[in-house]
Amino acid sequence: MNYLFLKLLPKNLFSRFAGYLADLKVPAPMLQSLIQVYSKFYKIQLDEVKQPLSSFRCFTDFFTRELKKEVRLIDDTPNSVVSPVDGTIAEFGDIENGLLVQAKGVYYTLNDLVGKKHGEKFEDGYFITIYLSPADYHRIHTPVAGKVNSFTYFSGNLWPVNRIGVKNVGSLFAINERIVTPIQSDVGETLLVKVGATVVGKISLDYHELKTNQRHTPTQLNIPVIPAKKYKKGQEIGQFQLGSTVILIFSKNQMEPVELRKNKKIKLGEIIGFLNQS
Repeated sequence: MNYLFLKLLPKNLFSRFAGYLADLKVPAPMLQSLIQVYSKFYKIQLDEVKQPLSSFRCFTDFFTRELKKEVRLIDDTPNSVVSPVDGTIAEFGDIENGLLVQAKGVYYTLNDLVGKKHGEKFEDGYFITIYLSPADYHRIHTPVAGKVNSFTYFSGNLWPVNRIGVKNVGSLFAINERIVTPIQSDVGETLLVKVGATVVGKISLDYHELKTNQRHTPTQLNIPVIPAKKYKKGQEIGQFQLGSTVILIFSKNQMEPVELRKNKKIKLGEIIGFLNQS
């Protein structure tokens, strides 16, 4: 029943409407009450939030809240790769024959996810999928230090990326709206894929003014970043409005993962692997 409802729901329009509501300015006492209820339901630790609740003017301000620096330390071990977000490890592993695991017995193609140009470079690589729930911190950071020269935007659907969507929607991540950002480091490119989802009002970027989930957008846009922007490891690179999914893609032998585990909760800045220098 849930899947049938979602199939019939005009997901992109509904998500734009949700974004509109989240952007509405509401009286501070009402907003603070809503935030308290939301935080209690999702067990959000409000003491980690940098700004006082009274400074928020709309729900989007809270969804994209900044955290105190001391509550998320970015690992500074040389060559370490860190989690770019707070979330849950959904899947990980080798990319075999250009296929990634979506769920047990469900696969999708790398070319469909990132386009043929990037797909050819990473067809025998490694991937890590991290799911962000509505309870998680919604800012996205860099897993490695590097430079952003360009990115690719794919318009698409906005299916939910929770368990219902992952189990029932074939090639979910490759048909949803998404942004593919190559980060050029000393040992080659790492792809950071930001996937949209139902009720995600939009994805915003630090390195470009593009906003997702707009009407009448082209199927695919390849956009240069001029001038190219350099990032330190763990530096903020974008934001989700509400939860979604990030997929990291590494080329063959580029990264040696640490011991990962499905359904493990992970925090921004924690080590997920090490870049190989050879």
